[in-house]
Amino acid sequence: MRRMNLRDVPDDVYARLSRGADASHQSLNAFVVERLEELARTLDLADYAATYEPPHGTGISLDDAVAAVRDVREAS
Repeated sequence: MRRMNLRDVPDDVYARLSRGADASHQSLNAFVVERLEELARTLDLADYAATYEPPHGTGISLDDAVAAVRDVREAS
């Protein structure tokens, strides 16, 4: 594992991350590492699509999500 120090984090971002960590009953470090892991998985869109898990109990599929994004893009 590597260490990472973050600098110049905007106050509002820090506050939101802190609230998220509190709500998840995690340390700020653990919460941020989880979010970074999620981000790293989405850096390559093909990998993201292959690992997409619909929100539990919603019945939303990958096709539903793609269609929603397309609808918003076309409406713009």
